[in-house]
Amino acid sequence: MKVVIPYKPQPRQIVYHKAKADEILYGGAAGGGKSEATIMDALKYGMKYPGSRQIIFRRTFPDLQRSIISRSLQVYPKEIAKYNSSKHEWTLVNQSVIELAYWDNDSNYMNYQGAEYDVIRWEELTQFEEKWYMYMLSRLRGSKPYPRSVKSTTNPGGVGHSWVKRRFIDIGPAEQMHEVPVTDDNGNGIMHPITGEPVINTVMFIPANVHDNQELIKNDPGYLIRLMSLPDKERKQLLEGDWDTFSGQYFSEFSRAVHVIEPFSIPSDWKRFRMLDEGYNDPFVSLWGAIDPDSNIYIYREFIKSKLLSSEQAAKVKELSVGEKIDYSVGDTSFWNKVKTTGKSPAEVFAETGVPLIQATKERVNGWKRVREWLHVFDDTDPVTGEKFKNARLKIFNNCTGLIEALPSMVVDERNPEDIASHALDHAPDALRYGLMSRPHPKIPDDRTPDVKEFDHYSHWEDETGLEYHENGEGYL
Repeated sequence: MKVVIPYKPQPRQIVYHKAKADEILYGGAAGGGKSEATIMDALKYGMKYPGSRQIIFRRTFPDLQRSIISRSLQVYPKEIAKYNSSKHEWTLVNQSVIELAYWDNDSNYMNYQGAEYDVIRWEELTQFEEKWYMYMLSRLRGSKPYPRSVKSTTNPGGVGHSWVKRRFIDIGPAEQMHEVPVTDDNGNGIMHPITGEPVINTVMFIPANVHDNQELIKNDPGYLIRLMSLPDKERKQLLEGDWDTFSGQYFSEFSRAVHVIEPFSIPSDWKRFRMLDEGYNDPFVSLWGAIDPDSNIYIYREFIKSKLLSSEQAAKVKELSVGEKIDYSVGDTSFWNKVKTTGKSPAEVFAETGVPLIQATKERVNGWKRVREWLHVFDDTDPVTGEKFKNARLKIFNNCTGLIEALPSMVVDERNPEDIASHALDHAPDALRYGLMSRPHPKIPDDRTPDVKEFDHYSHWEDETGLEYHENGEGYL
């Protein structure tokens, strides 16, 4: 019996089908034939390896229904594949199985305890959280000697933009196999239990855009025109596959060229302060800021780590601040939540360690406005050379890699466009928000007027007498 499969792969799809790596990402722009490549690649693998098991993920069931389910029902030949609509899985004539699933929250972990897959496929990978992807790597296993891999497709943008970019785009040139050491939660390399050698994953990114899908352009030439007519940010993302900007990005003001600088020795007379976000399973964050005579702020140090007790957090913050005069430390209000077992709050533990805290102002929307004020890029002039350049009142030392990664990764909350959506990296921006809300509005050299009074959210300041004030109104020398 001869079975005809209605699929003529485009050149970039062929590269994807032939690629050999542990982890492969395909796409990077709209219209590159990503879903079609996923569906057909799964069918090809399933027919080649009898009894194999694969899974294809989308973020929501409607997404899964509209794309993978509906398209596979159209193109999978009924002579070799049978679909179970209650289980949402295909069974091939050689007993290979292709599951179609969605993953939209942390509770989905329970669905895959003990599961085994030969190939795991993620459609629109940037819509997923990194921890979900990492967990499923542990499900990539089986008793049959088949080649195993994780094969994903995506456009730029979404909650997972930053980690996908870090994992697949930033590691080096596209279409090359890159060797990446496998590490544990602390960043330590994992050694092979038998050979004793470092465990290495091979990773590859295969870019594709609408120009690589001539069948689509031929059948729907208006699609290319529609992409070309999008607003600048969306056009760069979907037409050009630009990974440095994406639709829904919250802090579009952030620019590495403007805000990230080389470290320098901070003068001893500059005021310094710390800003902290509480956490245990979520990472604890401490940022250090310095204020120059022109009231510019420099974030010069960061410490971000999970699984630390409050006493360990406080000790580390104190250790990293040795030799520095810290004017104050502002912390998340959760530092004042008492622990049932000890009756103490983390704030008390910090105070006992020599790191007293003041409570942060936690207004999210006004807080993010304050961050945007400090990130605002304006035209400036070098007083010596007269040269024009772009400047901002907030600068970040390039050793603060966590904050630098997090700020451009924040996305708009669809339910409240003035707020940031929950994000795995939002702890460092939260700490920054607490710190900047403890300062007045930056002095921006333009005609804009701040939307609130200068001291509305000002939790720590000095008057001309030299007294320092906190939100409770008490002054001290």
